[in-house]
Amino acid sequence: MKHTKKGIFKPGILFRTALFCICILTGCKDDELPDKAPDITGRQETLNDINNNIKALQQLIKAEENNVGIKTCTPSGNRTGYQIELTNGTLITVCTQIAALDGETNKTVYAPLIGAQERNGVYYWTIGDEWLFTNGVTGSKTKVTGSDSVLPEVGIAEEGYWSIDYGNRTYTLDEKAQSGRIESVFRNVDLSNSGYVTFTFTGNTSSIVLPIKENDGDNPVTGALRRPISPNRPMWLIHIDSWTYPDPEKIIDMIPEDIRPFVVFNISLSTSPHDAANFERVEYGYETAKSWLRVCAEKNVWAMVQPASGAKCHFPDFTDYAELETSMYDEFYRDYPNFLGFNYSEQFWGFDNSLFNVRYEDRLTHWSNLMKLSHKYGGYLVVSFCNAYWGASHNPIAMFKRSGSFREACSLYPEHFILCEKYTSQNGFFDVESTCLGAYLSGYAGQYGIRFDECGWNGLYGDTDFPVAAGAIPALEHITLTGQTVIDGPELIWRQCYKEGSITDNGGYKQRNWEMFPQFENINLDIFRKILDGTVYIPGREEVIERTKAVIVHDVNSGSNMQKYSAPVGLYEGLYRMDDDGNNQSEQDYNKNYFKKTGRYPTIPIVYGLRDAIANTFSVQVNMSEYASRWGDKDKKVQEFKTLFPEEYTGNLYAGRSDNRWVTYNPTGQTASATLPLKYNTCDKIELTYAKYTAGIVKEHTDKLTFYLTNYSNTNTSLKSEVIRIFGSTQKPTYTYNDRGSRTVAPQISETWNNNILALTVKHNGPLDITVNCAGDAMQRETGYRTATISTPASPQSYSGPRQHEAENFDYKNIKAHVKNAAGGSIRNYTALGYINFGSSSAAAVRDMVSVLNEGPYTLKIRYRAPSATVSTVELHINGKTSGFPEFTQTGNDDWRVSMQQVYLNKGTNTIELRANGNAASELYLDNIIIEGV
Repeated sequence: MKHTKKGIFKPGILFRTALFCICILTGCKDDELPDKAPDITGRQETLNDINNNIKALQQLIKAEENNVGIKTCTPSGNRTGYQIELTNGTLITVCTQIAALDGETNKTVYAPLIGAQERNGVYYWTIGDEWLFTNGVTGSKTKVTGSDSVLPEVGIAEEGYWSIDYGNRTYTLDEKAQSGRIESVFRNVDLSNSGYVTFTFTGNTSSIVLPIKENDGDNPVTGALRRPISPNRPMWLIHIDSWTYPDPEKIIDMIPEDIRPFVVFNISLSTSPHDAANFERVEYGYETAKSWLRVCAEKNVWAMVQPASGAKCHFPDFTDYAELETSMYDEFYRDYPNFLGFNYSEQFWGFDNSLFNVRYEDRLTHWSNLMKLSHKYGGYLVVSFCNAYWGASHNPIAMFKRSGSFREACSLYPEHFILCEKYTSQNGFFDVESTCLGAYLSGYAGQYGIRFDECGWNGLYGDTDFPVAAGAIPALEHITLTGQTVIDGPELIWRQCYKEGSITDNGGYKQRNWEMFPQFENINLDIFRKILDGTVYIPGREEVIERTKAVIVHDVNSGSNMQKYSAPVGLYEGLYRMDDDGNNQSEQDYNKNYFKKTGRYPTIPIVYGLRDAIANTFSVQVNMSEYASRWGDKDKKVQEFKTLFPEEYTGNLYAGRSDNRWVTYNPTGQTASATLPLKYNTCDKIELTYAKYTAGIVKEHTDKLTFYLTNYSNTNTSLKSEVIRIFGSTQKPTYTYNDRGSRTVAPQISETWNNNILALTVKHNGPLDITVNCAGDAMQRETGYRTATISTPASPQSYSGPRQHEAENFDYKNIKAHVKNAAGGSIRNYTALGYINFGSSSAAAVRDMVSVLNEGPYTLKIRYRAPSATVSTVELHINGKTSGFPEFTQTGNDDWRVSMQQVYLNKGTNTIELRANGNAASELYLDNIIIEGV
């Protein structure tokens, strides 16, 4: 018999007491007893997860009540969840993903959701959105803590009905357990703030925020992530790129101090040429990576290694995890506390052919192992994908469909996976964006990023050469509206970021130097600074899903590669594809323009599946197998999207709103305009007119409007004109502006004020901020909006290991040859990229600076080659004083040896010089120096 009482539980959820049922069945024969609960695979595992979460919720509430903090919070290796140690020694297990009943993950099914709500300082248990009373449907609310508290336990009773045991009572719900995915009460565990951890919950349970205490600061509180990434702690991967033959130390020093804490230096090992098995620019990838990683560690900056472009890789793929743990992959994590992981670029080309002999399935298995290793050490696997046409079978959907092990690794450790959309290929931009964004929003990738590349430019609008302003547009749009927390690049590094400058004289020594390109300063550095000051706001995953609304779940597993893995034909047509862009899925005519016609419609994510509770909050979920009947008709599709996303502006600019921000840009190749009605400011509207490639962030406040405009060109340095018109201000507005440009002509701004319309004509070539103080008489404006709170990431742990500096980066004078890249030469077995031929001159000398943590004795190891005779005509000077007379005994032709000297170094920076004191009997080649503690 089943009982119900309105207001106690959600409609359709009924209670039966076990005691009442026993009474009713007293007179039944044994063969009349109801069947036992069905044997559902994984039932106990599911119940354990649910009940562990109930206990964890109780412990967290106790901690909050008693001012107990968190000591460690470590991502779990079993399923998505966390192992938490409180400062009072209590250990807690939290599952943000519950084990599915019967292994069925394609649908979400009902299970009792036990939560808690606070009333007058006391927490009480809830089920769903209703109170859990002492007698089920009647009585008093049940307390979570205190002497008279109870701890509910969820079970599956007879006939397979859900049950709740607590306080010596058993209540059975009128809902049977079904095979499927169960929603966790723990919605999210936010580790993005260094001072506290935030637990958010499904349903009406309020968030719990606990402070981080008793942590020594050497490790991130997670115990796993060395350098957490979040919208409040974005990451910028700036390359130490072998194409520029760099001095890593000088590249690091070139990055401004306000930006550097957010930077992870990407040690980029070129795989050029891409059509051969050999390596033309980096002959010794492992030695180069290790050397430059040591420099990054000495400089106390975060670093990654990029060993691969496409299938071609400097390091082997390991399908056996045990092999991985004895390789350089483990070594880099183990030995360098600043090391954050491995970056795989352009993962669509070169697989499954005889040239490179790399199977894509093996690469996916290798990544699965790297994910496990990243979890062990707290690092990341970064993968960038491009080319939706040729690379369809390697796109993010294919990654998860083709490899169960990689899919499982991303389910277990999503926080360690960063997926970046890449712009190297010249087609299918929206498909790449949809599938990469989908991996993030569906919960399989913990972070989503952008790796822009000028190579994707298709010569649009008469501009055969890439216009650098066009690179700012996807970055501003995707960071602000789709939540990209990682910026990689941009590429090409040697054309867009920095180059080697002139060799200068420094105290008689020749010194190599590097300098930024002006577009890197005026676009990339400046946009990142606008992230830091909050102008460019990065939304969280839940915010993006809320704004995006619709998702396509790719459940088609037959047909061509594009049918099995890619966006459906015509998906973007009538929405945000430019009218003159190609729509056919062919290499020649497939989305050649990454600009979007309108900001009315958000990017449509395409996903393998919806992994967790957050992913399942999309309001519109369309299976690919149902696409043709739902959206196959263009007009029908467009009408549904128009209903989902009402028009917010008019005109031919792109304008996408998020709270009080508008992302705006000109996608047309000619002057374009738009009218934006105001929702926060009390004026009526604004009209924007932009020149070609101009982009901007517009922010509304009650009594002011702010405009961040960027349009820098390194080739057309003339001032370009934009017009801002503000309608409906009751008084003439005032304005100020800030010229943010570097090495640019000063902007010019003029104004007119007629009929309550302020018109600003802005002429500029570069970034600038404009603030207009204005207010009208409109009423009932919106006031709530989200703001950014950027936190500076912690620095790596101090590194006390070997310091290694390459000779090709030394200052030098009177030497025979400086070889900054030796890959094409006749001498082998050097480290990094090159070496110095010190020669035999009595005036030769080299100089370098090395930093150590402590004053004291050290061993200096000089790696050298003396092929003709022993060289004993070189003096060692430390900080200007003679410190020794190393002897370089004769070597074989390709044999490099090490001469060791004991030296005494000061804490901090020390100058090391090798000076000839006579003509040498043989040419002396110098490869590197290594400093090690005694």
